[in-house]
Amino acid sequence: MAKSHARRHLGRLHTRTRMGSDGDFVPSFAGGISPERFAANSLKRMITHAAARIVLKQMEGIAPQTGTGKSADPGAADVNAPHHHTDAERNIANRQKLLQDMLTDVPMGADPNEWLLELARKDGLLAVRVAEARKGYCQDGFGWDDVRRLCSEDVDTDNQTLLQAIMQEQYGGSDKQQSAQ
Repeated sequence: MAKSHARRHLGRLHTRTRMGSDGDFVPSFAGGISPERFAANSLKRMITHAAARIVLKQMEGIAPQTGTGKSADPGAADVNAPHHHTDAERNIANRQKLLQDMLTDVPMGADPNEWLLELARKDGLLAVRVAEARKGYCQDGFGWDDVRRLCSEDVDTDNQTLLQAIMQEQYGGSDKQQSAQ
């Protein structure tokens, strides 16, 4: 029985590991997820946040403006007076405030779907709108090729800078090393 358990355990470990494109062993993260899945989860969280901000920005042009509404002209009407805003405008303003509050006060956490469910409990249509914006941004708006290029460039530049710093630390001599000689 112990042998069977060990085989099952080894089998699970085997399914959680793989070889990289250059043949190097790539270990899984905690929970057995691949580095690519870990990155995908992080990107999904970021894309959900971006989608919420996209929807928020779209609502800015529709929602009534806030402020005192008072003009320098004493004869001008108060733009925030109730008769100047339709129910639809007030509804959009309320949704805009809700989404802004959610972005500010409710952490996205590890699972952006939980965040969307929390939003749905407060306003289902707004949550659907964010989910649709997330899908559209993911499929058509996000610069996947740019991310790969930027990440690769950053890793190359950072590694070069890091290696130079290590070489300087190890072999370039610090004040202590020079004074000891």
